[in-house]
Amino acid sequence: MTHAWKIGLLTSAALWALPVAAQTGTTAEAAPTAASDEGSAIDEIVVTAQKRSESLQRVPLSISALSGDALANRAIDSLTSLATSIPSMTFGSYGGTARISVRGIGFDMINPGGEGRIAYHVDGVYISRPAATMGTFFDVERVEVLRGPQGTLYGRNATGGSINVITRKPADHLEGYVELGYGNYNALTAEGAISGPLAEGVGLRLAYTGEHRDGYGKNIVTGNDIDNARRYGFRGTLSAKLGENGKFDLIGDYYHEHDRNYGNHYFGQGNAAITPFGFAFGGVVPTSRRDIANDFDPSNDRTFWGVSGRGELNVGDLTLTSVTGYRDSKWKTVTDLDITSAPLSIFSFFEKSHQFSQELQVAGDIGAAKFIVGGYYFNEKITGGSKIPLDAALVFGPPSQFVQGYWAQGTFNTDALAGFGQLDYALSDQFSLTLGARYSWERKKLNDFVQFDLFTPYPPEATDPNAIYQGANARSETAFTPKFGLQYEPRMGLMFFANVSKGFKSGGFNIGDGNGGFAPETLWSYEAGMKGTFADGRVRINATGFYYDYKNLQVSKVVNATVPIENAAASTLYGAEAEITVMPVDGLRIEVAPAWLHSKYTDFRSANPADPFNPTPVVLDGNQLIQAPELSLNSSMEYGFAVGSGTLTLRGELNWQDRIYFTPFNEAVVSRPANTKINAFVRYEMGNWNLSVYGRNLANKTTIASALVNSIAVGLPVSGTLEPPRTYGIKIGYHF
Repeated sequence: MTHAWKIGLLTSAALWALPVAAQTGTTAEAAPTAASDEGSAIDEIVVTAQKRSESLQRVPLSISALSGDALANRAIDSLTSLATSIPSMTFGSYGGTARISVRGIGFDMINPGGEGRIAYHVDGVYISRPAATMGTFFDVERVEVLRGPQGTLYGRNATGGSINVITRKPADHLEGYVELGYGNYNALTAEGAISGPLAEGVGLRLAYTGEHRDGYGKNIVTGNDIDNARRYGFRGTLSAKLGENGKFDLIGDYYHEHDRNYGNHYFGQGNAAITPFGFAFGGVVPTSRRDIANDFDPSNDRTFWGVSGRGELNVGDLTLTSVTGYRDSKWKTVTDLDITSAPLSIFSFFEKSHQFSQELQVAGDIGAAKFIVGGYYFNEKITGGSKIPLDAALVFGPPSQFVQGYWAQGTFNTDALAGFGQLDYALSDQFSLTLGARYSWERKKLNDFVQFDLFTPYPPEATDPNAIYQGANARSETAFTPKFGLQYEPRMGLMFFANVSKGFKSGGFNIGDGNGGFAPETLWSYEAGMKGTFADGRVRINATGFYYDYKNLQVSKVVNATVPIENAAASTLYGAEAEITVMPVDGLRIEVAPAWLHSKYTDFRSANPADPFNPTPVVLDGNQLIQAPELSLNSSMEYGFAVGSGTLTLRGELNWQDRIYFTPFNEAVVSRPANTKINAFVRYEMGNWNLSVYGRNLANKTTIASALVNSIAVGLPVSGTLEPPRTYGIKIGYHF
């Protein structure tokens, strides 16, 4: 696949460069906007969640969307801050990999090569690597979050939903912006873009983001900052019109981080009867969770880049679309496994990935029917693994002399093919029917080895001759994921909908565990909801109830030095959520988004690695799923009014979330207690200038982002990462 992405781009470009004389028809009409709802006081947003432009309020799905202006007003510049504005969404990270969860369906694996259950797309290109999602959130036009399985239109690993990031495209006139910020922890931020025409029908947009920030904590042994930031990214977009009926976008991006981020913090003991070995060897931990006490500093080094091409051609009543993408990612994180100042262990994990994807779509309207059919191909190669060199003293050798210890490494290959289609048919002026289906085929292959060498010095990194080579393991799977939907619109601005759909995540392998792989998981979703605008457009209520039948879900846990994945037989989830927006007077906007989620394993037994003296599997039926809070609430109040020749906007947010667990054993020490976050923003806009003051986590809560019980090899300490502390600052921007 070395040149496959080049061939795909050239093929797409050639398709859209058909002679203009051969093209007929006109450009498809845009979806209804805010003006469609007469008297509406709440801004409307147009989304492409169903791969066509339409009003958010007329999409019969559980979906939240934020425009670029809304993101700016809320100072949302990452997935971490996005999660506080989306119902039923939680976000964490471990080792710099995004752990996104929607309605309790998320990503809980820590080994390289793992795949999430929330499909993440940027400009229509699926980004497979959870770590690579972290550098894509800048110069954004809008973001769409779809809740529930999206097996028909999105397919791969969309068991729990999909996040679609749409970046800004070139304008037909010169425009741009620059925004500079300074905050506590000496945070220097910059974002900007410039856009304009290069020639008739050809436009270019260049965007930049960067952050240089001191750490949120310190390593009390070395005295250096940790959890700091040194990052920057670029994006370039070239857009060209092809005649009257075609267009083509070529997008390239690059992102890099190099800092002391993503190090493990000490959160306690995984087993009260076992003292973490670092303490036994004289190690200490800091009094503040924000700090660490390690004999070396954590390190984070990652680079992501990609190129994509998107072409559209209108031929009569049909729209042909091609989306070609190539992504390259490389990252390595090094931290301390024993989590103390004792020089006992080093934990490094790394991943390199190359992915290529090609999607072709044909969409159109025929009478009362709207349809889309398409095909999708995906190929990825991943090389990754983890190394844990150990002090020989742990195995009764001479102290302060490291041996190779544990080393697992492998190469994954994935090929996926799918065909899909969806038909929306208007049965009458008020009733519509949706039928969709996707047939998927996936093949995965793993070549890996694992070693546990207590004698070879470290370094050099020499593979132990007694390492176990697992050989080539391969598995193939197919899945049929249908969708059935019914929509009822008794009047303009009021809609009821019901959907039955299926999601699928293929099985696979885990580096180093040698257990023969794990099975695919499936989820049947039953969902009903309403979207309504009332009081002359000043009140909007979107609400949904759902029930999930979840089979063979893939669960990971730390066992000795490995992180095996096993299949829980079944679980059940059900709940409800709402997004309520009220504008009682001009300029005042009140938003309330409550969510309730009941999640339980219904047939699951597994041995608890935190209880190594009891290898008997315990019954986990009734336990709560990972990253699945039972209750949560996002709320805000925003008021904008004229001051002088400009507009002043005041905004306050209160976000509350119930306790969540990070393992299926539901142990309090590996959980995040219920917590409340308070944020405040002030923004003044005058002419081409804007000035913003922001404050997040104003109560300075220390909140766990993720946690796990570490290996028995270092005495089962609980480690993980933290969400940011109180942050505040000022930003000044200029647009033209």
